[in-house]
Amino acid sequence: MATVTQVRSTTPSGLNYIDSLLGNLPNWNYQTSGGNTLYYTFSVTSGVETGNSAILSAPKAFSVAQQAATREAMAYAAKLTGINFVETSNGSAAQVHFANANISGSNTTGLASSKYSYSYMSDGTVTKFAAQSYVYLDNAEWASKNANLAKGTQGYETLLHEIGHMLGLKHSFEGTTKLPTAQDNTNFTLMSYTHAGGFHSTFSEFDVAALKWLYGGDGLAGALGVNSTTGGRYFAGTSAANTLTGTAANDKLEGGLGNDVLNGGAGTDIAVFNGASTAFSVVRTGTSSWQVSGLEGVDLLSNIEVLQFTDRSIALTANATLATATSAATATTANAAGTTASGTILSKMVESMPDDLVQLVGQRSHLMHDMDHALI
Repeated sequence: MATVTQVRSTTPSGLNYIDSLLGNLPNWNYQTSGGNTLYYTFSVTSGVETGNSAILSAPKAFSVAQQAATREAMAYAAKLTGINFVETSNGSAAQVHFANANISGSNTTGLASSKYSYSYMSDGTVTKFAAQSYVYLDNAEWASKNANLAKGTQGYETLLHEIGHMLGLKHSFEGTTKLPTAQDNTNFTLMSYTHAGGFHSTFSEFDVAALKWLYGGDGLAGALGVNSTTGGRYFAGTSAANTLTGTAANDKLEGGLGNDVLNGGAGTDIAVFNGASTAFSVVRTGTSSWQVSGLEGVDLLSNIEVLQFTDRSIALTANATLATATSAATATTANAAGTTASGTILSKMVESMPDDLVQLVGQRSHLMHDMDHALI
């Protein structure tokens, strides 16, 4: 079972491009109710956030067009994370809330406010964890930009940025672990305030790698990701050459583009390739080592038991016989009474105002509470 330390501090991967994006909350992986489903709402009549001084006006409902774009963005987030996001009109039943509002600060285009609570026993074992996240788009100074959430617009990129915060990502330039300056731009992560490459309609490669690390592609309480049922992890690389090393559990390693080195370690590990098996060649180079060449470069594999392509999976057997691979996962939950703690995170996206093609600059504020102290 999870501990207080785990729910308050996201497990790092050891890879800078992932760890520089990991915020402490919300750690949806530790939810003790709802299984793999999180509900989102556009309701502004129930379940509305109170006590947030950064919200200067009563929240207003998203327009029909804003709602349609947000549904598309949430479907995209579901595909990346494996979380089942379900829309509800009952705001009191939702964990994720979307609304327009006048946000404090004339340069602030969006804000994500996340709250959490957990109960735990005297030994620090968490028995209950719940979270709420509120995503606001500014409808004052940035009303015209945020009214248009079509893909390829500033509004849609702002929406993805705030959804990134809702999913547990922080800004790339804050905290102890940061991205190098050369990588701190939106071509690498939408959590950056340095804009590059036009407005983005998808998360950038570092964001995707961080989300796969957090959720394992199989959602909450799955076989992979933080707080997985098996201890397995999903290590995703970038377009550069990466060295990925698995754990003693059953992991997934995805090198992506570039000439990568993948070592699964112990367990039954899967190497993921983003193409059909016919686009790659597989050559055995040693007792437990292989070379996979093709669409994504030349990768050197060791201690990998299964190759996963878009059209099929192939088991790497001791005698190099190819066979279809299968897998299964189980999930468990627990609940009990104990002590309660709570907290809040505020995340702002801020822009300078000279023209439509601006560089992102700004700030993020944090407020976390527990039993005996507050950190701002």
